[in-house]
Amino acid sequence: MINNNYRSTIQHFIPTTSSDQAHVDQLVEKKNKHDFTDMSQVRGHCISNIEKMTYPLAQTDNVDYLSPYMIDLLGRTTTLTFAEKVLQSPRKQILDQLGIDDSQITQRQSRLQADQIAISRFYNHRADKPPLSLTLNGSAFLEQEPTTPYFIGQKIITPDFTIHRREENTHLLDLLRCKFRDDSGTPFDKSPIERLQIYNHNVHIAESCRHENGTSNKADYFTEMAEYLIQRAEPGDFIVQNSLESSSDKNTPHFQYVPNQVPLPIFFHIPPDDENLGTQLVDWHLRSIYQKVDLQKPDWKSNISHLQQSSQQLLKHHHISTTPVFRMVEQSHIEVLLVFKKDGSPVWNMALEDAHHAPGWLEACGIFIANTPKAEIFNLKGAQEYYAAYSVTAEQIGDLF
Repeated sequence: MINNNYRSTIQHFIPTTSSDQAHVDQLVEKKNKHDFTDMSQVRGHCISNIEKMTYPLAQTDNVDYLSPYMIDLLGRTTTLTFAEKVLQSPRKQILDQLGIDDSQITQRQSRLQADQIAISRFYNHRADKPPLSLTLNGSAFLEQEPTTPYFIGQKIITPDFTIHRREENTHLLDLLRCKFRDDSGTPFDKSPIERLQIYNHNVHIAESCRHENGTSNKADYFTEMAEYLIQRAEPGDFIVQNSLESSSDKNTPHFQYVPNQVPLPIFFHIPPDDENLGTQLVDWHLRSIYQKVDLQKPDWKSNISHLQQSSQQLLKHHHISTTPVFRMVEQSHIEVLLVFKKDGSPVWNMALEDAHHAPGWLEACGIFIANTPKAEIFNLKGAQEYYAAYSVTAEQIGDLF
């Protein structure tokens, strides 16, 4: 049960069926739509849902000139009302010169109040449970809870893209100066609002450049995924990254951590442990390989890097995507599963229906969420026919691994 969390869509989790066969599972029961704040109801648009989930956006509105970020910093205070007046003052001066009343004021302020409530509810977790900062492979990352997890304790990990907001506390203190002229609590000084507007503009420009540089959810983070398990995981926990074509958010690199020994069907097909064997084939619906990596050996990072580089070569030259699944096991070992499938590009000439229902990481590992289009197609076709549309051959993979 998830209480007092307006951003989570989940009412409670349903235990996973333990089976070695691909199957449909319920996994979660969602809340009534009135019991959570859907992200689409929160002001602001971004090509990355993960970015919008992480923080209020800095893009300003073309009506009241306030961004979700500015509204969040101002809060439900007299300062927010004052800020709206400050930003509207140039427009009001023009209307006054023309002798025209501001007919939009009531509608604009009602909308602002409603948006402030939605922003406050959706992002209220940042005060008592902000995203956790991590260092993985020498770079800054964030860990947070997704809005629609599949499993208890599931986390989403991304590169830390909050670096342009480091002056936030300075501006929060600066906003207090709006009230410094007397004890009435009525703001007078507009200069902090103007400085906030400049700060917000600079943040928006910097954050927009991140997407212009073409960052995407490619398989570039194998070492970071392994280091996350080393730092945070218990035996049986795993971490996984969706292939790019199956990602709901293609514009922000991310991988997901699932604790509590969730029994994915593919795990039942891991080959018997044999230290004399390196990479082994997995008897699974989608062509997959398995390797056990000893973290106590000095070359473990180079082994992981080789797997990543080989996966990148497969995508670049053969249009075969990789879904990496790393699972922590006893005695400082990580089990690496790489699941291969067609990347959905035109060279495969896939049917439109098949392209639309391609397996994400969960389906690729054998679980389909009940009452979803993918589950319906899986039930209709059966496992063999469903997966066949995405399977690749051993010859197509070659000897890269």
